[in-house]
Amino acid sequence: MDQDTTQSTFNQVLKQFPYDDFLRFIKDFGADKYIKKLFTIKLLYILIIAQISKIESLRELAGKVKNDLELQKLLKLDSISASQLSRRLRDIKSTFWADTFIAVSKTTLVKTAAYAHREPKENRIHIIDSSTISLCLNKFRWADFRKTKSGIKLHQRIQIQNGCSYPDKAILTPAKVSDKSQLDELVTTDPDVLNVFDRGYVDYKKWDEYCQAGIRFVTRLKEGALVDVIEHHKIAGTAMTESTVILGNPKTTRMKYQLRLIQTRDSEGNPIIILTNDFSMDTLEISEIYRLRWQVELFFKWLKQHLKIKRFFGTSDSAVYGQIWIALITYCLLMITRLTLPVKITLLDTMRLIADHLYNSYAALIEVLKKPPVRSSRGRRRNEHCESFNLLIKQIDVEGTEFLNTVDVELFYL
Repeated sequence: MDQDTTQSTFNQVLKQFPYDDFLRFIKDFGADKYIKKLFTIKLLYILIIAQISKIESLRELAGKVKNDLELQKLLKLDSISASQLSRRLRDIKSTFWADTFIAVSKTTLVKTAAYAHREPKENRIHIIDSSTISLCLNKFRWADFRKTKSGIKLHQRIQIQNGCSYPDKAILTPAKVSDKSQLDELVTTDPDVLNVFDRGYVDYKKWDEYCQAGIRFVTRLKEGALVDVIEHHKIAGTAMTESTVILGNPKTTRMKYQLRLIQTRDSEGNPIIILTNDFSMDTLEISEIYRLRWQVELFFKWLKQHLKIKRFFGTSDSAVYGQIWIALITYCLLMITRLTLPVKITLLDTMRLIADHLYNSYAALIEVLKKPPVRSSRGRRRNEHCESFNLLIKQIDVEGTEFLNTVDVELFYL
């Protein structure tokens, strides 16, 4: 049997984790200084399991450690209190987890390319966007951004690589920090990379700097923008048009460099105006690339729905930011694990399968995955429906129709 399949599923998930980098970060940050029980590597395991198992609170997490013998074997701990977990989350700097995520993300790039039997390339599409996570003002006053609300913002770069998309770089800030203030940190300066971002990143001065530096980007025209059209033509065989333009007010914000302006429509027929400083790519290709921007929206939606980043284990900035970094790390590890599976399934199904077989051998998980689904007979369906309908009519004859208005109606004859 393959050695990989004899270990536990959780060990398989952690197989590609960059332990050398992680141990170096522990030393550099002094993360284990004066720690006698809950070492950082054990905390990492606990927090990843909390993400995969959808643990809601530190009390629930402490209870899981106390009652789960397999988890105790993994951690070499028989118990840990919620207060101990809380202190560790508060005391570890969020930059420690941020550096860990960067190391995991780099590993994901290499492994994604390896499983696709391709060389990892930077000549790909980088999509930039942000998403706000709302918080309770009374508990998280350090993150206030409105009179009655607090929140943090995840500024994210997604890389499209070899047909896959994954989180490449991220920045966490209070929600009141503007999107465009983080653009320089997220834009890739490599001229072979195409940076894609939305209208929230409008900054003509910055765009001029990108044009001068050879940094390529694709974005969308903001409503009300002043546009000076230099040249205009239709794209043969399509309903699209293309123009060469200069943006901005001549007295204040006018750009020095020209841009391409492409007018197209979305799938519902609504007009879309795209801007780019790349004059070499095909117009249709640029239009399709901008449509890929929705990949980052899907990423945010998946992250918020299936990982724990809306309810937090602590109230300090270190605890909140640390939990989000752990969620991003978990996402990357799930992606790598998904690539190793012999059967293609969704990322959500991958996480559910891992949660169900966390301490079982990886071989057992593979066997479940390979097992063909049980087919239920679909014969005599029409007759069964007719019979069900007749039984329903019989119940109406006995009880009348009032029971049909009940939300939790029970059909005794079905």
